[in-house]
Amino acid sequence: MSTPFADPVPPYPHWRRRIYRLPRPVTEEDVAAFVRNQDLYHRETGAGEVQIIHKFGIVEINCLIGERTIEVWFDPAKSAVASEYLDALLSTRF
Repeated sequence: MSTPFADPVPPYPHWRRRIYRLPRPVTEEDVAAFVRNQDLYHRETGAGEVQIIHKFGIVEINCLIGERTIEVWFDPAKSAVASEYLDALLSTRF
């Protein structure tokens, strides 16, 4: 599957990557809602500025404003918790 996220590099060794397709493009309001009291970082790429959201050390969400996909990295040792958390988080916006 082709995605705008090039050169995938895990935030931590052995973390796994998953791409989620969304029903609509990501907005800045979505990113703000996801961040809450967690860390938000920005990285310039050929595809644009990636919004990187770290959530509780179990998941990292990479978003490009205007894209209908997000890149998610998660700790495989906590994959069940990460999956449930991400599903709940995405259901609040999409």
